[in-house]
Amino acid sequence: MSSELITQAEPEEVGVSSAYLANIDALQKRYLAENAYQGSVVLVARHGKVCYFKAFGDADDDVPMATDSVFRLASMSKVVAAVAVLQQFERGLIALHEPISTYLPEFADTKVAVVKDWAVTQLRTASREITVHDLLTMTAGMTNTWWHGLFEPPIYHVVPKLYHEAGLVDDLNTPPTTLEENTKLIASLPLIADPGTMFDYSNNSVDVLCRLVEVVSGLDFNSYLQQNIFTPLQMNETWFFPPEEVWGRIAAVYWAGRREKQTEASPLGLGMLGPQYTFSEHKTLFSGAGGLHGTTADYFRFAQMLLNNGELEGVRVLSPASVRLMTTNQIGDLSNWQLTQNKWGYMVDIQEGENAPAGSIHYLGGPGAYSWQGFFSTKFVNNPRLDTTILTMSTPGFDGALPHNLRLVAAATAAVVGD
Repeated sequence: MSSELITQAEPEEVGVSSAYLANIDALQKRYLAENAYQGSVVLVARHGKVCYFKAFGDADDDVPMATDSVFRLASMSKVVAAVAVLQQFERGLIALHEPISTYLPEFADTKVAVVKDWAVTQLRTASREITVHDLLTMTAGMTNTWWHGLFEPPIYHVVPKLYHEAGLVDDLNTPPTTLEENTKLIASLPLIADPGTMFDYSNNSVDVLCRLVEVVSGLDFNSYLQQNIFTPLQMNETWFFPPEEVWGRIAAVYWAGRREKQTEASPLGLGMLGPQYTFSEHKTLFSGAGGLHGTTADYFRFAQMLLNNGELEGVRVLSPASVRLMTTNQIGDLSNWQLTQNKWGYMVDIQEGENAPAGSIHYLGGPGAYSWQGFFSTKFVNNPRLDTTILTMSTPGFDGALPHNLRLVAAATAAVVGD
């Protein structure tokens, strides 16, 4: 078990108040009583040592939540994908400013959709090619099927539908396709804006990057992650498709606010954003945009590696320079407008002093803190100034526990009272 690999300490040994941590227990009791969610795991670490690690409620009907329960990581997979891309950059195999067509020639002549009115859509050649940096920053001009009709610009009523009608897989469905096949389909479809001009939180941007890793490394994305990230970090319980022997430990997904398991897709856009991909008979699409599963302890090891500037227990996975690229604002005056209003690095949401201040729901604990979350109510927050890592892993679909998880993060952050 990965939990056996983590170093634990009493809270006061690492400058954390036990009395303040008890606020987490009280919040959990309250949220479970209110039926906000059915189960949760919270981990708090400081100076690399875990000082709080508890499970609450149920993982499934008649199955108590456990600290080694397996969660659908969904979009927290994106942070892992960014590390894989930056490893190629560090090895000199790619450059961030290069057009993605250098490696994936199908992107050499990308088009942009222009909606003249509600009935007419025209295509024009993009002002420039998509770069690796554009994909890492979600500014490549790509969107999702599941953003269909959710935002005011008319483009969101057009391009997501084109994606859907073309059979693009950018949700949590797992048909018998591959990153190669899906990426070629993405390349044939129009963008919603010129590269570098607009932020759009897009699964497609990430899966193109995953295909880039495959082409450059010569390995399928699953094998690449196992060999270059998971095995070095001893993340022994992180998978795209969990083996059958751990299915009994997988936390079920419940509809937010009621004790009813979610077995169908969430009503969002045109996507199939449901939990059943976990048990798919097809195991060929290794989507770094949202396909990973793992334990809280495993993801803690990954997050702690980032907090340690790319190293864990003497094993270096990423350079400090690459971690800085990941965890500092890479989108200038743009923002993650669709989800948090925060700044964005390379697949992490970033707290800046003047951005999303303490009065914001997405306050992460102070300047320099960075985070990301998953569709099924999982979240991690690293705070370099406090040297803390916090994980909140819950059971509702569609981030149904996000407001509660953010309060748990606030309570955990407040518990830091010493050096």
